[in-house]
Amino acid sequence: MLKRIKQLSLLFGLLFLFFSDAASAHDLRGYFPLYAGRFWNFTGSPDGTTSTWSVNGTLTLKDVGRVTLLALDNGRFLCLREDWEGIRIYGEYSSDEYLIPDKPLLFLPSALKPEEPIEVSVTLKKFSDPEGNINFKETGKINQSIKFIHKEFEDVTVSGRLFKNCAVVEKITREQTTVTAETLYLAPGVGPVKRVLTKGKEKVVYVVSSFAGSATVAAENFPLKAMLPFKPGITWTYRDQKGTVWRTTTKNKEPVQGTASLPFAEETGDIYYYTLDNRGLLLTQKYWSLVGGCTDFRAPDSPLVVFPPTLKLGAYYSSISNASVHTWPSMTLMEDFYPEMLCASIAVLKEDVTVPAGKYRDCLKVCLFSVSRNFNMNNEQVRIGYIWLAKDTGVIKKKLVDMTNYFNPQRINRITSIKFWDLIKIDKKGS
Repeated sequence: MLKRIKQLSLLFGLLFLFFSDAASAHDLRGYFPLYAGRFWNFTGSPDGTTSTWSVNGTLTLKDVGRVTLLALDNGRFLCLREDWEGIRIYGEYSSDEYLIPDKPLLFLPSALKPEEPIEVSVTLKKFSDPEGNINFKETGKINQSIKFIHKEFEDVTVSGRLFKNCAVVEKITREQTTVTAETLYLAPGVGPVKRVLTKGKEKVVYVVSSFAGSATVAAENFPLKAMLPFKPGITWTYRDQKGTVWRTTTKNKEPVQGTASLPFAEETGDIYYYTLDNRGLLLTQKYWSLVGGCTDFRAPDSPLVVFPPTLKLGAYYSSISNASVHTWPSMTLMEDFYPEMLCASIAVLKEDVTVPAGKYRDCLKVCLFSVSRNFNMNNEQVRIGYIWLAKDTGVIKKKLVDMTNYFNPQRINRITSIKFWDLIKIDKKGS
């Protein structure tokens, strides 16, 4: 009998240790939903603007495979992938350089114990274009050590809304003599609702003002025809981040595979041919001045739908087309080239915007992603970032980055274009 009691005591002791240990490991899966169309708008920026994080698009990184893109502000985006140990970073891109970790860098662990922080060290390879000729190369290394600490669970009220049972995770990053601390308040099924950034004596608090699925972005529609002037003879004049002036002009309509299309001619020499009908804004053809070729999206059967006919605040939309490539102007089919092109957008925010052309009310901020996968050329042409649309005016502001992602391990990815453009004026005389 005594032996039986000892056996039971031992069993209960082991069970107690097992369950207490399991209970102390806080599961964070589901606290940062990494699905296409998710987004978070944050107030609190020192400049008074609303910053946005958006999950939009994928890349096929060499030696890695498919990764998900998290579009940040000012041309920045992260290449992420989720596995059983958490969400990891495989690349961090900005408008003029990018960083590649020597091993996948933890962005958020899948589980944390309060008494057991997770610490990781990583070396980031820095790639940039010092000569300014779109010839990126490795230009340095950055050593980082990162510690994740699970502080507690707590209820958080932001923007007048209560989020219960939020996980509070502190991320401390050390880089040489610099220490940066970021505290994330993560709501289950929602993601980050509050962020506190501390660097030295500086402290910035960001709180979520709206997010995918929140009531503040629901049930508001923006008809595309009311946002985008679509007639010949309109000229938009923009100024970029370096002060250079760029113009986009609509020409007379031309038939593309029997479909009347309006050419949008850019000063780069590229020409985009669009149709606007009940399916939305359709890209039927594009002329590439750099290579002297033409991509045909096979209108009217399967054109690429850039935007749906009505942009719905908070909604995600995507379209894919298998295009063909022709020489120009003979339009001879290049039979070895059949790129796949995808375009995806998220209408994330309605806000007032001031640009040199004036102040525009109730503009629509849209996260835009497009990719042209040229499998026979072993690369992807990617565009990602944000544009702002104003009623009766079209695009008044854009912060977009173009890059080439190479599948060939011997090739180095490169950022090919930076478009941080503000509208100076719009001329509708021809309309």
